[in-house]
Amino acid sequence: MQVARLTEKQREANRLLAGPARNIMLRGGSRSGKTFVLCRALIQRAINAPGSRHVIFRFRFNHAKTSVWSDTLPKVLAFCFPSVRVRFDKTDFYVELPNGSQIWIAGLDDKERVEKILGQEYATLYFNESSQIPWASVETAMSRLAQKCELAPAIATATGRRYLALKAYFDCNPPSKLHWSFQMFRAKMKPGTK
Repeated sequence: MQVARLTEKQREANRLLAGPARNIMLRGGSRSGKTFVLCRALIQRAINAPGSRHVIFRFRFNHAKTSVWSDTLPKVLAFCFPSVRVRFDKTDFYVELPNGSQIWIAGLDDKERVEKILGQEYATLYFNESSQIPWASVETAMSRLAQKCELAPAIATATGRRYLALKAYFDCNPPSKLHWSFQMFRAKMKPGTK
C-alpha cells in the first residue's frame, strides 16, 4: 500500500483544525485536498465522540451526493480509517459509525430536506464549497451547531477535556472581497455588517 505524504499546506491545515478556533476556513485551488482533509477531520471527530452528529453541507444536494457522498467520503474512510466499518444509509444520506456517531450529507437547496437536517443539533458543521452558499443559509445552519457530546474516555484522558468542542468548517476557492467568507475570515467582520 502506498503511503500518502501530506504537503506543508495540508500539515498546516491539520494544525489549524486541531487548534482552539471554532470557525475554520480552508482556502485553496481545485484539487488541493481541502475536502479530503476536512472530511478526515470530521470522521476523526465522530470517532472521538460516540453518538455525535456531524453534517456536510453544499449548496446543491446533487453536488454533495456526487462529490462528497459518492467520491471523497468513501475514499477518506478506505484510505485513513480502513478498519472502521460504517453503514451508508442511502435513503437519508448519512454514514453511521460503530460507536453510533453519524455524518449527514445535505444540500441547502431543498427546503424539505433542510428542515429535516436542521431539526437536529450537530457537533460539527462543514460547508463544502462555501463560496456557492448564501450567507443567509449559513447563518440558519449555524444555529444547529449545538450538540454537547462527551469524548470517548481515552480521548478525554489524553486531552484533559470532557466534551467535544463545537466546530464549523468551511472551504472554498479564494472568493472576491465582496463575498461573505472574505468578510468573515479576512476582514474579521460579521457578514453584512460593518
